[in-house]
Amino acid sequence: MANRRLRPMTAADLDLLPEPCGGCAFWESGLTDLAAPAEHRDGAARKAEWAQQVTDHWGHCGVLAVHDDEVVGFLTMAPARLVQRLPTLATAPVAPDVAVLLSAQVVDAWRGKGLGRQLVTTAAGLVARRDLRALEAVGTRREGPSCMMPVGWLERVGFEVVRDHPVTPRLRMDLQTTQRWPGLGAAWSRLAGLVGPVGAPQPAAYARREAIPAPSDSTAG
Repeated sequence: MANRRLRPMTAADLDLLPEPCGGCAFWESGLTDLAAPAEHRDGAARKAEWAQQVTDHWGHCGVLAVHDDEVVGFLTMAPARLVQRLPTLATAPVAPDVAVLLSAQVVDAWRGKGLGRQLVTTAAGLVARRDLRALEAVGTRREGPSCMMPVGWLERVGFEVVRDHPVTPRLRMDLQTTQRWPGLGAAWSRLAGLVGPVGAPQPAAYARREAIPAPSDSTAG
């Protein structure tokens, strides 16, 4: 455990993701991409382009969990306008004040140890640094392998359904209620040395909250 760390993921980290995730462009492909002949689709190139766009925009495109230099878990996320698949889903659009969680995976040996929740908490810390109000995700109720996250898992790590659907409901994690996230302040502190000050360009949905008095408890997130 001592050698495990969580850090922001950038476009340069795509090659570290387990296959087929590193080259899967499910979330990054829009209607135009899907209409192209299969032989003309290059999922890896589309994924790399997306990752670079989000990294240029935010400085990161997700979160990595690394143990002894091996990736044991990851999470990807982006502003809604850079998620090409989103408009094709029945429960879109998402709210304008959110980041969209796209995918998350933990390797078999590390499942059941709370790593998935830690990935989400770290993502929440990154989002909070940008004064966005929530994380949202479109999950799936279908069983079996999928590029979409299971609704049950999303609910276990803190999301709630805000627009229901028999197969692909949309879920939200409100970051304004920090009491629900006792680890958010600690995650923010860990990220302080890994993420530079937030600067331009800001995401399209950026809306700075009014300044509030600093909390007396240094662990408050």
